[in-house]
Amino acid sequence: MKKIKIASFFLTLILAPALFLCAQTAPLKTPKPAVKKAAAKPAAKPAVKPAAKPAAAPAVKAAAPAAKPAAVLPADPFAEAVQKLKAKEPAVRRQGADFLGASRDQKAVPHLVKALGDEAGAVRSSAADGLCQLVHRESTAKISELLLKDKDALVRQQAASSLSYMADQAAGPALVKALKDEAPAVRYAAANTLGALRYAPAEDKLVELLDDAAMRRVVVSALGQMQSKKAAPAIFKLLADPDKYTRLEAVRALGAIGDKSAAPELAKRLDKAEEPHVRVEAALALAKLGSADGLVTAYEFVKAPDLSLKNQALEVIGSIGDKRSLQFIEELYVGEKDPVSKNMLDFTRQRLAARLQLQVKP
Repeated sequence: MKKIKIASFFLTLILAPALFLCAQTAPLKTPKPAVKKAAAKPAAKPAVKPAAKPAAAPAVKAAAPAAKPAAVLPADPFAEAVQKLKAKEPAVRRQGADFLGASRDQKAVPHLVKALGDEAGAVRSSAADGLCQLVHRESTAKISELLLKDKDALVRQQAASSLSYMADQAAGPALVKALKDEAPAVRYAAANTLGALRYAPAEDKLVELLDDAAMRRVVVSALGQMQSKKAAPAIFKLLADPDKYTRLEAVRALGAIGDKSAAPELAKRLDKAEEPHVRVEAALALAKLGSADGLVTAYEFVKAPDLSLKNQALEVIGSIGDKRSLQFIEELYVGEKDPVSKNMLDFTRQRLAARLQLQVKP
């Protein structure tokens, strides 16, 4: 027993250093996980990222505000047009005058008045037209002077035409004088504007021009607009004129003049041998005179593929039609597929129904 104890004692003495060494080496291995450069990585990331991002962001934001002042606000079109009137190129000056006239802004008046004296005829034309569109009647005298004295026929023609917008009787005398202008286009424009103005003092001068083949159509139209009964006998004769457009204007003028003595002659223009537009126009002229003689012709053309013929035919029916006409239109309306024609028929039936209803009331 004692030997066993002694042996155990010596065995312990021998193993103790080995156990001590194991104990020494085991703690040395445990710090390794803490040394695995874990501390180094976190230290590196914060150092790199914060330095890069804050530096880049301010640079972008600073550039954006710098670009905004570069954006120019839209220019004032009116002011731009005024500036164009000062340009060297006539075409640019004309653009400015055109814009100012179309602007309907009375502030354009002084600029356009000044442009009436521009060296370029095209600019003077646009200035005159613009002032008339603005209906600046204080400019009538200056534009009338252009009509009579400007060296450029195109300017004179534009002045004559534009004065129709002005609707100023004060332009009448200059327009009458312009009926003798050397340029046919100026004479034509002057006659047309006199008709639009219904300038009565021009009646005799216009009647004299009925003998001028080149002026005849526009003169007939002008006299019709003036409702010149004095011209009616001469216009009757033109119902047989070889030119269909002259006949057309004569028919239209007689309807506008309203002389019922013209009815028999107008009825002759309903003949199927006549040109379609003249026939329908004759039916409309008769309707204006209170005659239903053109109704049958209107029924014929209400189905025409030509919308202008159809429209005039419906105008005749709407103004002079009877109950049978209303039934006729109702039937066409129900069967019509084309939306445009259907709307035209709908308007006519409503108009006709309203007129017939008024006739029934005591």
